Amino acid sequence: MQALPHPHIPLQASEGALLRARAMQAYLLALRQGLARYAEIPPVHLMVLNEADWAARVKHPYGFPFQRTSLREGLYLFLPARYPERLIWRLREALVPAIQRAGKPPGQPGDFLDLNLGHEYAHAVAVAWKLRTRVRWVDEFLANYLYLLALHLALPELYPKAKQWGLLLAQLTPSEPSLGSYETRPKRLSDQLWFQGQFTTEAARLVEERGDALLCGLLEAAPLKKSTVHKLLVGLEPRLREWFVSFAPQKRPGSSKAELGWEEVGDSF
Repeated sequence: MQALPHPHIPLQASEGALLRARAMQAYLLALRQGLARYAEIPPVHLMVLNEADWAARVKHPYGFPFQRTSLREGLYLFLPARYPERLIWRLREALVPAIQRAGKPPGQPGDFLDLNLGHEYAHAVAVAWKLRTRVRWVDEFLANYLYLLALHLALPELYPKAKQWGLLLAQLTPSEPSLGSYETRPKRLSDQLWFQGQFTTEAARLVEERGDALLCGLLEAAPLKKSTVHKLLVGLEPRLREWFVSFAPQKRPGSSKAELGWEEVGDSF
């Protein structure tokens, strides 16, 4: 292992992974530059690991980038030194129906995974800014928003590609398109990708139409609370109400229920 200190993105890399680690560090530093204007961001550690070093440190299966974040224990991102072929083939297989509907993807599966490291970085930033709610779909949506906002501000050449990936993923067909199921039930890969597509495309709309308005409102309201975050989001961005409702199960004939409260989101959204 090689450790390289840095004030913002310190990294550790397995043998042979240093060039990849430096390239991804530069990517994250650019995203940081886009977001640091809003509030202080503590160091986020980047770990670029081969399979053996990965297994020695975390229990997650080797492959997908992920974050392990805590204000007390530190903010960490984990990225494989090389994506396993089994993961690439799983992604390709899952994307086939979307490609049949929408056409050629904007890159290879590995490109998507590398770009999506920015989404994991956004999770770490959300924790640092006390925007994490521990409502999974809210946290995923806000991470997508922060990620796309950072791209739009700091890496505008990559922003269209991230949006194109989102539009492609949104062409998949979910087994259960409710936000409540996102919270409570294990998801197959195509379902996870579909939700990612939905969150990405709505986040892109917010970034393009409203810029950083949602972020400024969230920072003013932080720390966010699980019990009030839904009302806060709708208050800051009223058009989100219609988007939330799009995930709801269809009403049964004769049902007169017009609106859903936050306490019912787990069952109905």
